[in-house]
Amino acid sequence: MALWPRNSGAYLAGLLEALRRIAPNAPSPALASFSQLVMTLIAATVRHAIALEPKQATRMLTLFKRMLPKNLAALEM
Repeated sequence: MALWPRNSGAYLAGLLEALRRIAPNAPSPALASFSQLVMTLIAATVRHAIALEPKQATRMLTLFKRMLPKNLAALEM
């Protein structure tokens, strides 16, 4: 299985554009790296959740959402 499906470039570009609006002062390389890392984590989390029972999957996805940063100040180095 490929790490990045063919259409993932569009999702990654969309996430990067949204992050640029949220954190306009963050350096572009930091935003690009963060976008790619988050997309990888999203894909892994969803693949894992699909294999779980519905209640466990919901718990896993909720935990993942809670782990996401509340702001992107750390990217503005």
